[in-house]
Amino acid sequence: MSVTIKDVAKKAGVSISTVSKCINGGNVLEPKKTEILNAIEELNYKVNPIARGMKTKKTRTIGVLIPNLSDYYGVSILTSVSQFMYEKNYSTIVCDYHFYDDGTNNAKEKIDFLLDYQVDGIIMQPIGVKSSDFTRIRKEKVPLVFVDIEDQENYCDSVVIDNESITYEVIKHLVDNGHRNIALITGGSGIVTTDDRVAGYIRALQEGGMPFRPEYVFKESITEESGYAGMKSFMSLPTPPTAVFAAGHDLMSGSLLYVADNNISIPDDISFVGFENLEIARIYNPKLTIGIQPMEKIARVASDMLLDRMTGTYLGVARKRKVDTMIEYGSSVKKIN
Repeated sequence: MSVTIKDVAKKAGVSISTVSKCINGGNVLEPKKTEILNAIEELNYKVNPIARGMKTKKTRTIGVLIPNLSDYYGVSILTSVSQFMYEKNYSTIVCDYHFYDDGTNNAKEKIDFLLDYQVDGIIMQPIGVKSSDFTRIRKEKVPLVFVDIEDQENYCDSVVIDNESITYEVIKHLVDNGHRNIALITGGSGIVTTDDRVAGYIRALQEGGMPFRPEYVFKESITEESGYAGMKSFMSLPTPPTAVFAAGHDLMSGSLLYVADNNISIPDDISFVGFENLEIARIYNPKLTIGIQPMEKIARVASDMLLDRMTGTYLGVARKRKVDTMIEYGSSVKKIN
């Protein structure tokens, strides 16, 4: 005969409602909480999520939807969100969506998949996703939080970094070191993240008294292949840049691959600043200067915002949170006259 919540309550010497509160992540004071957890372990009590979902209309699961399971940003956020939500007694269903050759994607299909599983909320990195893809989410009033890209329609909460500011600071650092021909590799056109980074790039150039040169900006995608192609494009120019900022994890990897393939020396031949890829930055010789996103903080803020919505703690207008970034300085930027 299976163990019931009534058996746990009797073993712990508390009410059924107190056990239910504890299981569902509510605030149960000590020593009752420890007694309940011990009773659950001793009796090997298992919660039936399907039965609970039918009764409460809550499954204590969330969905995390990212463009690619091999993407550093998405996987980093996913890992931290999963950990934080587990601490709150939530399980995580992971989905990625795919892009096709014609530029479309199957994000709507994956959103429907998560909703069919009755997730209580969704955290999503919404690259290239249309407004119409969220029609069902809005209809069913499922809480949604964006990471990396702001919601321009002010429908859901968003957590982003200040992309304009970090790019400005990196380019200003290069300008301060005497560079006048500075290039930027960033994501595809028409994406807010890309637009913000280009804006920061232009602002730093203008303050340094330099014109904007379109050939020094490579905007294709956030892939390693794009990073490689960007460096190749720059080095093929009649006047190659003296410094490059690769504003993405995979963009940085692809750029460095081109550098290695063509025996280019950093910083003697070209100064270089990367982004996100801290592991490579620290083992590369010389150590690379790099912009850093606080992944755990982004995930924590997104998780807290989603919990606020799911529990009804906050029901107000859409919130936009920007978290600070930083630059870790290495030896990859050469000071020139």
